[in-house]
Amino acid sequence: MKSSSRIFYSRIIFITGIVLLTSLSGLFIYETYQENSSSDAVTDTNVIRQSLEEIFSTLKGRESAIRGYVITGDSSYLRPEAFSALPEAQFDTIDSLIAGNPEQERNMETLKTHFDSCIRIQYVVMSDAGTPDSFRSKRFQTNLKAASTQMDSIRTTIVKMQAIELSLAKHRALEVQKHTVIATMVGVGVGLFSMIVFVVAFYFIDQELKRSQNYIDETVSLNTKIAEINTELEKANRSLQNLNAELEDKNFQLEKYATELSAFTRITSHDMQEPLRKVEFFISIVEDREQRNLSDEGKKYLEKIKLSVSRMRQLFLSMLEFSLTNAVDNNVEGVDLNDVLQQAIHSLKVNIKETNAVIKNDPLPRVNGIRYQLIQLFENILNNAIRFRKSDVAPEIRITHTLIHTSNYALRGLKNDSEYHQIDFIDNGIGFDPKYAERIFEIFQRLIAKNDSYGIGIGLAICRKIAENHGGMLTARSQPHVGSVFSFYIPVNS
Repeated sequence: MKSSSRIFYSRIIFITGIVLLTSLSGLFIYETYQENSSSDAVTDTNVIRQSLEEIFSTLKGRESAIRGYVITGDSSYLRPEAFSALPEAQFDTIDSLIAGNPEQERNMETLKTHFDSCIRIQYVVMSDAGTPDSFRSKRFQTNLKAASTQMDSIRTTIVKMQAIELSLAKHRALEVQKHTVIATMVGVGVGLFSMIVFVVAFYFIDQELKRSQNYIDETVSLNTKIAEINTELEKANRSLQNLNAELEDKNFQLEKYATELSAFTRITSHDMQEPLRKVEFFISIVEDREQRNLSDEGKKYLEKIKLSVSRMRQLFLSMLEFSLTNAVDNNVEGVDLNDVLQQAIHSLKVNIKETNAVIKNDPLPRVNGIRYQLIQLFENILNNAIRFRKSDVAPEIRITHTLIHTSNYALRGLKNDSEYHQIDFIDNGIGFDPKYAERIFEIFQRLIAKNDSYGIGIGLAICRKIAENHGGMLTARSQPHVGSVFSFYIPVNS
């Protein structure tokens, strides 16, 4: 048998033994408790019977004293100790011990009723005995007979209650004997089974200790090999540290190149506008001075030059804008997106009026962000929806707000187990093929043929960069000729 199998079976035997021992011990405790309970019940029965005897004895003593006084007229029979106290303690004791036994409770109520009646009649008889010719009065004879009748009823009730208690005492005595025998047998069983379990457990433990001795030499050998492996690992760690140092240096160089590239982009886009301004200046001179001397074809070429220069300027400005979006900006503040929306609408009021665009929105939340970048994002998305409208339909844009938790949504680019605001921009424009849902966010990517009215394809790339700067994401979904939905996700304020 393999060592693992031996250990498994040892555990099974040990656990089984513990369960059985616990069960037997619980049974032993239960039987012992039942034995004690039955013994207490027998004691309670004896107490009840004794209390009943004391009640009847007290009442009988009162009756004897009254009869002696009535017959002899000697007031010495009316001893104070015979009338000063009633057996209230005995009644309380019996009430507490018979609680839960309906038959005895009914008998006790009957006994109390007869007892109270008997006491009242005894007082009446005793008071009548002190008057002249009381013995010959009909009332005296009636009361005396009634007192005797009540005593008989009390005696009958007490005998009945004692008989019930005697029967219960016999039954409870049998219960005591039964539980005593069972408790003794269970106790013996617990002892024997404990001995067997401990012997078996000792056997298995002893066997495992003997086998463990055989593994000591193997363990020493393994420790030696582990020490050798640790030495190799230390060498590998040193190599890894060297690689990490090189990687940190590469990262530093990469950050440096990125900074230089950003600076180069800004400088280039700025400085290259100077030649464009000169070209525009010379074009204006040609238009002013040589317009009449130009042929129709020359005017046509001059107009194309103007459009190309204008487009080149727009391209440089967009590059500069994208570069500035990549720059780190620590000007984070609480921003009300309702104000952001109104500022974006104000900037686009000419386009909105010319196209009869309708913009509806839900109440928007307050977030932490960079105000001018959020305005730029709203403005670009709204302008995009107006620009890519259907030719015969006025643009309609609906802006909705939903609070989401990423435990219920699998969205790339968002943190797990976090709350986000989802701002949806829903339009009724021309839409696009869903397979281009990611391509539209790439810089200089456009899904339709080049046209000055559709820009240069950098606005949505800037919007996504702004969303990422705020720890969020910008996604799009669409259907051709139906419309598009741009979803902006931004973290809930912490």
